[in-house]
Amino acid sequence: MKRLLLFICIFYHVSNAQSEEDVLTNINDQIEIIDGYIEFDTFYLDPEEFLDKMADHGAELNGYYEHDRLKKMLKKVGTRKADIVTTFYFWNDQLIHVHYKQRPYLMTKNARGQNVPDHTKAFTKYESKHFFKDGEEIKRKETGSPMSDMDPDVEFLNYANKMKGLLDNKFYNKDTYEALQGKWLFIENTEDYIIFEGTIRFNFYNGKFANRLKTRIEDGVLECFFPMDDRLYRYKIVDLNNNILTLVDLFSKEEFVYAKVD
Repeated sequence: MKRLLLFICIFYHVSNAQSEEDVLTNINDQIEIIDGYIEFDTFYLDPEEFLDKMADHGAELNGYYEHDRLKKMLKKVGTRKADIVTTFYFWNDQLIHVHYKQRPYLMTKNARGQNVPDHTKAFTKYESKHFFKDGEEIKRKETGSPMSDMDPDVEFLNYANKMKGLLDNKFYNKDTYEALQGKWLFIENTEDYIIFEGTIRFNFYNGKFANRLKTRIEDGVLECFFPMDDRLYRYKIVDLNNNILTLVDLFSKEEFVYAKVD
């Protein structure tokens, strides 16, 4: 009986090990397939669209679509001392892999002979690879040592899904966003106007900047919200063409009509 129990335990652990090995093999195969695509539709978010505060040395977030589905997402943020580069891989709209890197800038001498960081040259000091299945991290590999004054990112799943949502929103509504771009005067008071840049809406009252809101579009409804606020404003897009934008506030039922400015 003891031998039978021992055999069952050994078989259970071996089966689990084989199962994890098979999963990792499949994930690596999927990563290879994604990296092998040569005809991506590349879409991007401006820094204002995915950051709550600006980076010291620039930022970018690019999404790579194949057959209208996000396959890969590349995020790069330039901090004061390093570039933080994170690559996300998706399969069937699920996060499967994250490759994270801390890349400190190389030092160089300026005209005064002082050692300063060269923001065009960096090296990988630390990297981690994370493997996911069904919304859970199943394996992590680390190489090198993280920077002493920078904790490495470790929580990727919620962030990846949030950024995927922003990219998908812009990608699937690209025609509407393209039509919205530019300056629109409120016809009842031309001192009030709005400007759309990417997915950001800038509001101006009496000719002065008032605030900026992030936006998303769903089923013909324009949702506007502050980055660090729970307030949400929802407008039905009644009309949108080269000259006129008509929005109806779904809460107050008030209609707003804007004229496009070239």
